[in-house]
Order: sequence, then structure tokens, then C-alpha cells
Amino acid sequence: MKTILRNFLSVLRRFRMAVGLNVIGLSVAFTAFLVIMMQVSYDHSFDRCHPKAERIFMAELCDSMMADCRVIYPGAFPDVLIASSPHIEAGTMITPYDKLNYLSTGQESDAEGFREKVTTCHPAIVDIFGFSFVEGDKDCLADPEKAIIPESMARRMFGGESAIGRQIHFKEGVWTKDHRDLTVGGVYRDFPENTQLGNVIYSAIDAPYHKPTEWGGSNWLCYLLLDSPESVRAVEDNFNRTFDFSQIWGCKNFHLRLIPFTELHYMNMQDVWGSNPLRTQSPETVRLLFLIAWLILLIAAVNYMNFSTALTPMRIRSINTQKVLGSPAGTLRLSLLVEAAGICLMAYLLAILWVYLLNKGQYLSFVEADIRLLPNLSIVLGTGAIALLVGVLAGVYPAYYITSFPPALVLKGSFGLSAAGRKLRTVLIGFQYIVSIALIVGACIIQLQNYFMRHYALGFDRDQIMIAELSQDLCIKHKEALTSQLMEYPEIEGVAFSAQKVGGEDSYSTYEFTHKEETFPGFFLNVSPSFLDVMGIEVTDGSRFSPSDDKDGNFHFIFNEKARRANGLEVGEMVNMGWGPGRITGFTGDVMLTSLREEEQNIAFCVSPDNKFQWLSHAYIRLRAGTDVTKAVSHLREVVAGLDASYPLEVEFYDSLYNRLYHREEFVKKMVTGASLLAILISIVGVFGLVIFETQYRRREIGIRKVYGASVADILLMFNRKYLSIVMVCFILATPVAYLSAVGWLENFAYRTPVYWWVFALAFGIIFLVTFLTVSFQNWRTANANPVDSVRE
Repeated sequence: MKTILRNFLSVLRRFRMAVGLNVIGLSVAFTAFLVIMMQVSYDHSFDRCHPKAERIFMAELCDSMMADCRVIYPGAFPDVLIASSPHIEAGTMITPYDKLNYLSTGQESDAEGFREKVTTCHPAIVDIFGFSFVEGDKDCLADPEKAIIPESMARRMFGGESAIGRQIHFKEGVWTKDHRDLTVGGVYRDFPENTQLGNVIYSAIDAPYHKPTEWGGSNWLCYLLLDSPESVRAVEDNFNRTFDFSQIWGCKNFHLRLIPFTELHYMNMQDVWGSNPLRTQSPETVRLLFLIAWLILLIAAVNYMNFSTALTPMRIRSINTQKVLGSPAGTLRLSLLVEAAGICLMAYLLAILWVYLLNKGQYLSFVEADIRLLPNLSIVLGTGAIALLVGVLAGVYPAYYITSFPPALVLKGSFGLSAAGRKLRTVLIGFQYIVSIALIVGACIIQLQNYFMRHYALGFDRDQIMIAELSQDLCIKHKEALTSQLMEYPEIEGVAFSAQKVGGEDSYSTYEFTHKEETFPGFFLNVSPSFLDVMGIEVTDGSRFSPSDDKDGNFHFIFNEKARRANGLEVGEMVNMGWGPGRITGFTGDVMLTSLREEEQNIAFCVSPDNKFQWLSHAYIRLRAGTDVTKAVSHLREVVAGLDASYPLEVEFYDSLYNRLYHREEFVKKMVTGASLLAILISIVGVFGLVIFETQYRRREIGIRKVYGASVADILLMFNRKYLSIVMVCFILATPVAYLSAVGWLENFAYRTPVYWWVFALAFGIIFLVTFLTVSFQNWRTANANPVDSVRE
């Protein structure tokens, strides 16, 4: 034990630079591994926090003729399904689109306003998903005038006081609720972030909205709790055999399919109109992150083994002197293994510190997962075990290699590199190069796609636009006053309104339009007459909306060119969407309102009579160029506060809107870019270590070459030629892998950047330059040393 400790401390003293580089490189690799695995665990455990998760299923309707599946259905369907089988222990309808509702607490004189999401459902939701209550009655949802709220919301609304029995007043109507005042009947513990259920207000659907004859709408999700996961087939077969599917939108080709709740996160579920009402993630993204985590760890371990081996020429005489003096080879090998494991554990402890500091400083805000250490204790401990294993495995080869030489040869200074050893280290460095090149190419392609998406010509001017979501009263009762007061501010050029937040979603309200007895689907955007002007959307044919169009009792449509080309529309023709006919006023150019993941859709901007079907809850305020944005936002807040003092106004710009829209791509970009930088860093350390090995071994050769007239440039070229040839071979091997991976990832986008040739040239250039500088730096001193000293040694 004393020998082991003495050797370990000796290494720390003698090879401070080598040990420091290894510890830093390994700690960064372990940090990346910890963070990525926390994110992978976040996605893998999605929806598994509920005690009965394995028995919960979502109902899906699949059209066998059109290969189309839908998860939103008419209100009559869930109740029929829930009652269809004894294997179904409980079920609940649930509203899929829980929008922010304006509500207040307290009396009128001291009322405090909030905007919170509200979900209406069956009372059985509490038992199905295993709500855990802090206070109150878990069965209170049987009373439609009561609601349950999460613990965090209770603290936000009522501070440290009990929330039970407190009143929540809704300033605007909640869909499927006639009651404007709800009493808090229970407070439940917040769900973790990785579940479909939100930490929102839950209340029962009011009786008038339970319509057993409603087969034409599309408004509900349905979750079922089965007695056993094995009962799925029996429930599906029984329902498909006995139910008349022609009641649902007149479609006879539907059949029921039950999707396990724990699998929803990886499935691109769709509602009737093609949008996704659930929180989903691409399984390819999760697999990519998992692969990157292990690749980083692997190249770090390879690098450590190479670097440990690189110290052989400087340590071998000391090790074999101990053998001559009686130390058993087994003891020496054990000391080298302990040394390797100890260095890895030091790096692991440093990685834990990095993760703690990164979380405390909120430097990884783009990571969705909770990266605190205690909630991820199993990952932290598992990584510790992996670090120990990495140390042992990475130390096995150097331990056996350093102790494999006969002591007599070593003490005479006559030892050499085996051909097999040189090949192994070359292969390991080559592996690092291949991974590094592939990651650099991937990072460049992801960066280019992100730049392409953020600078794509969308067909509207998103700069200098403030967006604010307003209450129903502000939109209907105070719209004129709001507009006039805002326009009094000299830095505001225009104000417009729409029913939806335009440009920040992948889907919008979609309807079927009838034109010359032919129907076609399209996004329906109910807007104010000034909307196109404020948003900078050009009309390429026909005329713009008139300021009086919302008061003449008619519908007015402006379609995009995509709809015109696909459906043969012309200016002046009539289009009907079920609410009454409307005239086509004009056409815009191609307008992209969704992310570039989606194909361009038919779009209809509509000014409807008195906005009778949808109130225009989103205000768009265009500012003049060079406006002081802070002052403009303050003015907007003052105007809104003057009309409704308790309304909690939120203002945002398109930068934040697009950050949310492309959050997934931004996350992947940062993770892959970080991984590629780590791979380059670790590869540098690996090449540095291997060059140390070769330089020490070939010092005499270098001295002899200099005696015979070789210049410093000749010596540097000799070493660089070998490593640069390795880079070339690795580039040839990495290119097809990187290309196929990049093309596969870009297929997730309807609009994508080309895969440029110069990306591969850049990756080659980076690795080439890094290798050249590393090799030249390490060999410069040796090449400039006195050749007499080198030959004598």
C-alpha cells in the first residue's frame, strides 16, 4: 500500500502538466456526460412520474383508408368509449388546448390579476394520474363549482395562507364552464416538468357541455385507466367490433387504437387539423445525444490511455528500478491501476463541481432537464462508477506495457516501441480524429440550418413589432380606446389585432373552405383590417382590407399564393367556410407563418363581421426604427393599466417568439457544438501525449539527423508528415458518415440549407491546423536541442 501511495504522489509531483491536462480533459468530458445523460433521462422518464402510468392509455382514431390518425375527437365519443368495456377502470375527457385565462383573487378593491391555464376534465382524472394532495379534498372535482390548483400556484396567489375555500374569479369565460367563480377545493403537489399534465387549474366540465349527440366537433382528448396493460387488445377489439364509427364525421373507416401513455412523448400525435396537442420529442434527437455522451466519454478514455502510455519513456527506468529492488510486477501494476483510477476520480469530483456551478449560474438554460445534483443522484453515482471503470480500463494497457520490459534492457537504456503498440496508439488517435471531424461537420450543418431558419424570408416584417395578449374586455370593450391612446405615442406607427399569435406556432385554427363546390383546408387567421399593413405583408394582386371591412356585415378574405395556385382562386370570387360566404379581396405573396419544419400551407387572412366568431386577443404594435423599446413598453403598460389596473400584461418580441419556436434546434446546436469543441480539445491532448512518446523515444534519431545536416524544418516536417497523413485517412473515413448523418438530420425540415462542400473542407482544415500546431509546438524544443546531448542520452 505504501508503494502504491508513494508512486501516486510521485506522479502528481513529477508530471504536474500531464496530470493537469488529463484531469481537466476528463473532468470536462464527465461534465458533458452528466449533463447530457440528465437530459436523456428527462426524456426517457417522461410521463413515468405517475404511479399508474403503465396502465394509462390515450385513445386514437385511425383511418385505415387514408393512413391518418387523430387524437382529438367529438365530445360524445369519450363517454361512449369509457363505458364500453369492464377492463376500463376509469376515464377522462380533457381539453387539449388549455389557454391562459385572465382571473383575479381578492375583493374588487384589492383584486390581484393573474393569467393561468385552466383544464376542464372528468373528476376521475385525480385517480387516473395519481394526484398527490397537500391540502383539501381529492374528490372535490365532483362539485363543478370547485377547482384544484398546484402548490406553486397556491403560493403565488395566496402567499403563506391556506388556499382551501378561497375564491378565484374569472374575468373571461372558460370554455365548458358556465361558472365564473370557482372555489379552491384542493391543492396538489406540482408535477415534474417531464409530463404531459401541466401544473394548471383543473375543474370539472359543466353538465351543459356533456352532449351525448355531439359527433361533429373536434375538441377532446381521452385518457383511459385499464385494469392491466394486457387488456389493450381486448378493449380495442371489442370497441372496433361493436361501435358504429360512421357517427364520427361520417367516416366509416376509423378504428380505435390505444397508445401507452409512456410512449406519447416520442410520437408525433396529431389532431384533426394536423397540429400536435402534446409535448413530444424526436427519438432521433435523444438517441443522438445519448451517442454523443458516450463518444465524448470514449474519446476521453482513449486519450487518457494514450497520454499514460506517452509517459513510458520518462517513467520506465523508475518503474523497472523498483522491480530490480524487489517490488513484484503485480504490485507495480496495481499501483499504476490505482493511479489511473485516482486521476479519473479526481476528474469526476471536479466534474461534479462544474455541474454545480453551471446550474447555480444558470449557464445551461437551454437544457430542459433539471441539472441539480440531488434530483439526479442515480446518474451522479452511476457516472462515478463509470469514472472508476474508465480509470481501471484506461490504465490496464499502460500498466502492463510499462512493466513488460526486462529490467536489464531498461537500465541499459535499450528499450523500444513494439510495432503492435504503435499501431494500437495510431488507431486510437485515428478514432478520436474521426469522431472530431464528424462532430465538427454536424455542428456546422446545425449552425447553418439554424441561421437559415432565422433569416428565411417569411413574407412579413417581424422587426420592431411588440406583441401583447389582451383580455376579452380589453379587446372588445376598450379596443378603440386602447388603439387611440397607443397611436398618440409618436414612436408607434400602427396597431393591429389577430385571434392567434402569428409566426410563433406550427399550427393555427384550420377550416375547410368551399370554392366552386370544391373544398380545401387552410389556416384561418381572423384579423383586424390594419393587420397586413402593420405586419408588412404585401398584397400582390387585388386590394388590401378596407378600414370599414369589419363593419359591413360581410366576410373578406385575402389568401396566400399557395392557396391560389393549389385551388384556382381569383380576386372577386366567393368562398364559403360554413359561417357564410365571403369575397376574395386579394392575394399575398408566399407567407411562412410556421417553423421551417413544416410545409407551406394554405392561408386565409379574414376580416369577419364585427369579429363575431373570434375575439382578437393579440395586439401587434409596430414601432418606428430607432425607437427606445423600453420606453415604448412602459407606455403600453401605462395604457393597459389605465383601462384595467389588475391585468398582468406580458409583452414580447419576435426574437423571444422564435427562440421558443426553434428551442429544440437551438438545444441540439449547442449540445453538438459543445461536443465537437470537447472532442477537439481531447484530441489535442491525445496527439500531444503521443508526440511526447515518440519524441522521447526518437531523441537519439533526431540528434543523429541534425549531426548529418537536417534542419529544424526538416525535423518538424518528418513528425508532421506522419500525423497529417493520419488526419487525411481519418477525414476520408469520416466524410461519408458525417454526410449521411447531416442529410438524415436535415430531412426533419421541409425547408433546409444545402450540405456545402466547404463544411467538410473546414472540418479537415481545423483538425489539420490543430494537429500541425500541436506537433510542431511539442517538437520545437527537441529539434532545437544540442544534438550531442541527444545522442549521449
